[in-house]
Amino acid sequence: MITNSANHVQVGVAPFENLSEKEGFDHFVRGFTDDLVTDLSRFAGLRIVLKTESLSQSPCEYMIKGSFRTYSDKVRINVQLLKTEDGSIIFAGRHDKDFDELFDIQDEMSQQLVNVLQTQINNYLVAITHKKSQTKIAAYDYWLRGMEALKPGSLETDLQARELFNKALEIDPDYARAYTGLSLSYFNEWSCQLWSRWEVSKTGAGEFAQKAIALDESEYEAHAVMGRVHLYNADYEQAERCLRRSLLLNPNDADNLVYIASCFTFMGQTQEAEEIYSKAILLNPYPPDWYHTYGALIYFENGKFEEALNTGEQIKIDAFWVDFPAYMAAIHLQLNQTEKMHHAWRVYLELFDAKIACEKHSSETEALHWFMNVNPYRDKTNLKAFWSYMKKEHGLETSKLSAKPDYPLPAQNSFIREGDLWQVCYAGHSVTLRHAKGLTDIAALLNQAGKEVHCSELMGAAVAHAEGVAVLDRQAKHEYEQKITDLREELEEAELMNNLERASQLNAEYEQLIEHLSNSLGLAGKTRKTGSSVEKARAAVTLRIRGTIKKIASVHEALAQHLSHSIKTGTLCSYQPEKPVDWLV
Repeated sequence: MITNSANHVQVGVAPFENLSEKEGFDHFVRGFTDDLVTDLSRFAGLRIVLKTESLSQSPCEYMIKGSFRTYSDKVRINVQLLKTEDGSIIFAGRHDKDFDELFDIQDEMSQQLVNVLQTQINNYLVAITHKKSQTKIAAYDYWLRGMEALKPGSLETDLQARELFNKALEIDPDYARAYTGLSLSYFNEWSCQLWSRWEVSKTGAGEFAQKAIALDESEYEAHAVMGRVHLYNADYEQAERCLRRSLLLNPNDADNLVYIASCFTFMGQTQEAEEIYSKAILLNPYPPDWYHTYGALIYFENGKFEEALNTGEQIKIDAFWVDFPAYMAAIHLQLNQTEKMHHAWRVYLELFDAKIACEKHSSETEALHWFMNVNPYRDKTNLKAFWSYMKKEHGLETSKLSAKPDYPLPAQNSFIREGDLWQVCYAGHSVTLRHAKGLTDIAALLNQAGKEVHCSELMGAAVAHAEGVAVLDRQAKHEYEQKITDLREELEEAELMNNLERASQLNAEYEQLIEHLSNSLGLAGKTRKTGSSVEKARAAVTLRIRGTIKKIASVHEALAQHLSHSIKTGTLCSYQPEKPVDWLV
């Protein structure tokens, strides 16, 4: 069961059991339970109640149970978070501390429980419908699915997540969380340090984060993304303000804390960075591999080289950022492990060629200089010793190089004709298409992004303007407009009554009518003329572009969706994406 508020989940806290034989300990255990209830009640999204009845009688969706046991001068506290419906254990933790550390245990325990509950609450709220409209629930569901798609951190899944967030925004254009999700999808891409997508990803991350914050100031993840954008723009004061705002809004999201800790490291606040990272590990006792990449960085910059090595060696290769092996090489140098240092450096060179040089064999000098410039250190870094060593031992000279490689990098997105075939790549996914006139039209628009191109130019010939015969007379046009007004009113009524089936039927009828009317009307709502050469060109170009996009959808849905949203057809055609996209045409 849930509370009457659709924005809260009720969690019961059963009195902790006293399994100790220590006299007078019952009173302390009861007080500890009361304090835990108070601590948990401070977190938004939770409604905490102290329960005395058995688990089966509890009306709460979740239940927290625990026990105390003493031995020598220490106390052991066990805690469990259970789902009331089936009694399954969602989280179990054990704390062994001295008696004088009991209040520290209480803080750790409440933060851990809230972090674990966060995911459970997000999933559970999807089922709460009696206080929300169906459209809001659908948007929320798309957002949740998008956040799930972000977890693997690959270009493909980031693109899938983006599609889901955009679907949420189609339902609710002011849904701040969906904009945050879009921002995080570009943040993921940016974190991969794919050089050919660097500026596009950074721009996307920042723009969508700003939109999210404008709609909802409490979007803490968006503040963290903006902090990172300012950091890489060397605006360190503004970066710190954004990051601290994110911390203030939510101090218990473990994933977000790791990102913030890494930013603080680059700003030279290494001790605080380590404290934040340690808290993240405490909140998430089973951290994913990518946590360790940032942990190794933080320990390295704090001069804890053994700890940095132990943390870094826990990582699988698919969790790397491009220059992480170079950091490992620097760690090995500090520990006088020369052979391992050279091995880690070779791994970095391979990744650099694959992801930065785009399969071009680069020089060690280029790879070193990129490593020296890519991260936004404010001033000092323990990497300087490694850089000096590489320059001296390998004779590498970087003073004449720019931060960006001086060789050309192919565009991530391409639309290239090769004979009767087109090689098309978008967002990391490539397809081969048979030649069609619509592909030629699309390529021409991509090559002139933002510009309006007359349909006659795409047809390849000048077109005379003949008058022709009106498709719609004045009376028919008036009747169509009245029908549209009636359909809108019926659609609003169906949505208000949550009659989704009726709303779907009306929406389909409405869209068909709009499409027919738009095909019959010209610019500024004027009736089109049949027999006009311009009209014939407009119709032909529109038909072949839309038909080609439909064919693309069968092999590359993301590209088709992007083109459908970005290409405008009519007498004047154009490619106007929401944000700039680099194309090789």
